Amino acid sequence: MSLRAIILLLGIATLAGAQAPARATVATHYFYWYHWPSEHFGEPGAPGPEGHCRHFVEPAKVSYRSVDWHAQNFAAMGGCGIDVALPVYWGAPGAYDRPNLAFARAGLQPMVDALDLLAAARTPAPRLGLFYDTSTLANDVRGAAPAHGKADLTTAAGRELFCSTVTDYFAAIPQRHWARHRGGALAVLYASGFAAKWDARLGTAVRAAFAQRFDGDQLCLVADASWGDIGQDLTTSWGAALWGAQLHPAVAQIGAGYDDRAVPGRNTPVREREDGAFYAASWQRALRHAPELVLLETWNEMHEGTELCATREGGAQYLDATRAWVQRLRTGADPGAPIALRWTAPRPQPDLAWGREASGAPAVSVDYGGKDAVRSGLREIAWADGPCLLRDGALRAGTAADGLGSYLYFQVSDHFAFDVDARFELEVVHAAATPLGVEFDAAAGQGALDGSYTRGQSTAVRSAGDWVTETFALAHARFANRQNGGADLRLALPQRTAVVRGLLLRKLP
Repeated sequence: MSLRAIILLLGIATLAGAQAPARATVATHYFYWYHWPSEHFGEPGAPGPEGHCRHFVEPAKVSYRSVDWHAQNFAAMGGCGIDVALPVYWGAPGAYDRPNLAFARAGLQPMVDALDLLAAARTPAPRLGLFYDTSTLANDVRGAAPAHGKADLTTAAGRELFCSTVTDYFAAIPQRHWARHRGGALAVLYASGFAAKWDARLGTAVRAAFAQRFDGDQLCLVADASWGDIGQDLTTSWGAALWGAQLHPAVAQIGAGYDDRAVPGRNTPVREREDGAFYAASWQRALRHAPELVLLETWNEMHEGTELCATREGGAQYLDATRAWVQRLRTGADPGAPIALRWTAPRPQPDLAWGREASGAPAVSVDYGGKDAVRSGLREIAWADGPCLLRDGALRAGTAADGLGSYLYFQVSDHFAFDVDARFELEVVHAAATPLGVEFDAAAGQGALDGSYTRGQSTAVRSAGDWVTETFALAHARFANRQNGGADLRLALPQRTAVVRGLLLRKLP
């Protein structure tokens, strides 16, 4: 079918007045990093013919360099009543020519050309906001030094990097295509974890840079909740496709489901779509919240199974559903009786790639006391608030960043126990001078993370010189990989230090 025919067909199904001002703005995250067959195709889990997730209808026509491909996506969004496309922008001043970032700039002019094409055909289409994928604040992504570092947004250089990324993007988009909310160009920030530091002045800095570059124009800044208070206009939270509707004052972020099992090395829980019921239930919560901004997560992130766009396997199911729910939003229709979901929380996935020796064993352990660590169905997991190092026959706590807690994380082999409800006993051999507690993943409540950091009960302590063996009771342990880094338990360190010789975890009748 020709592009013109697609445009005419979608135009027939478009909501009347979809481009007219509405009481709520509907936006969706638009992943445009695809280029057949070499970029984000072909690797395991990719949305091409060799991948295992849902697929584009015509993958060979998918490219961020293609005006037609962008036009088809924008026309489909317009047909659903979506006001704003939020291109997922991996921009970074000074690094735009890096192979991993080149698409970010190369894809912008084809988007503009696509919107001009649709405007000439009088086909409703979204305007362009910005989804600043803050992954580019990590030095390794930008090719900056030091390796593994992160941008410090409290410094002049860090603020310049942040602000220029935002303004460079909007400078590449003609103002006639800017999406606006509350009178300002709409910019949405991804999570803060890729920055080393930031403070409450960040919002003021980016607004000032925007006004200076665009002759006093305004910015509407929407920040992920992980940023805290940086002077944003509105707040949202990433992860609605997995955890359910994320509701903040005047904002609702929702998604249709999450499934990244096709991507090697991932063990993220799966949010079942339940044939559209999860999406519908999320829309119901959004409508009851009466937001002024709705963020749909995502239009086409195929690797993680969050897409709303048409697919080879699912057809136009989620286009039709989005159109119907947006119409309810526009008309103020009743959201309907609450939908009962079969899965009230994401389904955890086992990690069976290691620890096979623990299958059927009565206990698992890790021993750091010899020349080399001996792990049998139990292993340490390093994390931001749980850095660790092996030295002198012990596992030692590293120094966590200011503002974070201090822990040592451990993962239990899923061959030994996974997503259970059972009693266990944990013995920890540690230096007597460094007290600690245990928090473990327990079966409790219906929420996605309920019980995942349950406090274990210390029941006995045996001393042997500078060392103690402390025993903890773990009742109703679940061990579903729900702690940070996929861990099942962690040692809480009140003195922010610990020296651990080993752990033994045994099943109880």
